[in-house]
Amino acid sequence: MQKTILLFLVCFSLHLSAYNAFANPHFTVVPEALDTGGKPAVSDSGMHSIYSSLGFFTSELACSDHFKIQSGFLSHPALVDFDFQQGQGDWNFVPDNIPDFPFSAPYHDDSGGMLTLSPSDSNSYGFFESGFHIPLLPSRIYKLSFAISSNLDTRAIIPRMRLRTSLSDFQESHVNDVISIGQGDASPNTTPRIYPLFYYPSQNAFLSEERPLSAFFDIAHIGDPEDSVDAQIYLHYLLVHTFETANLVNIEVVKDYTFETNEQGWSAKSWQGTASPYTEPGYLYDAQNSRLSISVTDNTNNYGFWESNWFEPEMPADSSKLYRATFFLTTDNSQPLTMPKLRLRFYSDNFQTASALVLDAMGDADLVPVPGEVRAYQTFLVPSPAANSVKCSLDLISLNDPQNPRTKLGANIFLERCLVEKMEIPYP
Repeated sequence: MQKTILLFLVCFSLHLSAYNAFANPHFTVVPEALDTGGKPAVSDSGMHSIYSSLGFFTSELACSDHFKIQSGFLSHPALVDFDFQQGQGDWNFVPDNIPDFPFSAPYHDDSGGMLTLSPSDSNSYGFFESGFHIPLLPSRIYKLSFAISSNLDTRAIIPRMRLRTSLSDFQESHVNDVISIGQGDASPNTTPRIYPLFYYPSQNAFLSEERPLSAFFDIAHIGDPEDSVDAQIYLHYLLVHTFETANLVNIEVVKDYTFETNEQGWSAKSWQGTASPYTEPGYLYDAQNSRLSISVTDNTNNYGFWESNWFEPEMPADSSKLYRATFFLTTDNSQPLTMPKLRLRFYSDNFQTASALVLDAMGDADLVPVPGEVRAYQTFLVPSPAANSVKCSLDLISLNDPQNPRTKLGANIFLERCLVEKMEIPYP
C-alpha cells in the first residue's frame, strides 16, 4: 500500500494553533460533582484541573492524593480529564476561519458524547485542539490517553490519524502518527481502544515562564486512494496523567549508539524518491569528536536526515513494551533564534506507528540545542503489533519564506549519542 508521508503537513500542523485497578483502604472520601460540560473545575486541593467525569451523568468522586473512585472505578487521579458528553466544550476545530487553508476541511462533529473527524475528500486535513489547559509540572512524564474508535472494522482503509501535544510557545511538540499501511494493524476499528502518547518536556522548559500544554486530535486524508472517505474517527475521551521517571520499571537497553569509531549503521538520507524537491543538508561523521553532524546548506528549502540502520532489524519491536529514544544534541550555532527545525523521529519499520519530538526556535528559543552543552531529548513509542523492528532519525528542516530566511546558513547540529531502551508500559 502506497502512503504519502507529507513533510509539509508536519510543519503546517505544528504552527496552527482500560486501566489497572489499584486497591488501597487508606483514603479520604471527598464528594465532588465533576460533570461540568467541558468547563474547567478545580479540585478542593487546587492541584487538579478537571474537565468532567467519564460517565453519562454527574458522578460522585471519592479521592485522595493517590487514588480516586469515579462511577465505581478505582484509579489514579487524572491531572486533566476531558470528555464530550455535552459537546466539545473548550475544544476548537481547525481550520475554522483560516484564510487560504491549503486543504479541504474535514467533516467534524461533537454530538453523541464524542468528537468526530471524517475526510471530506482526498485532500482533507484538520483537527480538534483542547486549548492550553494542561499545566506544566516539573520533572514529570506526561501520559495522554486518547480513547478512540472508528465506524469501520477494516483497519486498512482508515485515514491517517495524528495525536499531538505541544507547549504553549510551540518550542516542543510530541507527535504520534497512526497510519493504515498494509493491514493497518495499529489503526482504530469499531472497538474503542486507548492510544497513549508519552511526553517528557525538556528540563529547561520549567526554568522560565509558565508553559501549559495543549492536546490535538488530527485526521489527514491526502492523496491516498486506498483509504476511505467514508471513515469516521471518534475521540470518546482523553485523560492526562503524570508520573515520575522512577515509575518506569524493567528498563532494558536495546541499542546504545555512541559513534565512537564510525556511524554505527546510520546513513544520510534526503528524500524517498527519484527527484528531491529540497536542497540536501550537509552530512558528516565527525571522527575527531565521535558524533554525527547535519548542517544547514539552504535556509529556505533544506530538508534531510540521519537514519539508523534501515537494513538490519537491530532493534526488535515488541508492542507490549514502551520504547524510549534519548537523543543527545549540541550545536555550534550561538544564535538560538536562527536554529532550523529539528525532528527527532522514532518509528516502527512498517510505519504503522511513528512518533517524533519536534524542536522549533519559537518564543525565546531556550529549549533548542546550544553550544558548549549536550542536551538530552526523549521520544517515546509503542510499536505497531505488526512491526519487526524500530528505527530512529534526526531530521533537519529549514523551509522558510525567502523574504524572511531566519535560519542560519552553515549551522551544524551534532548527534553525540542516541540511547534506545524498552520498558513496561506504565498504567496510571
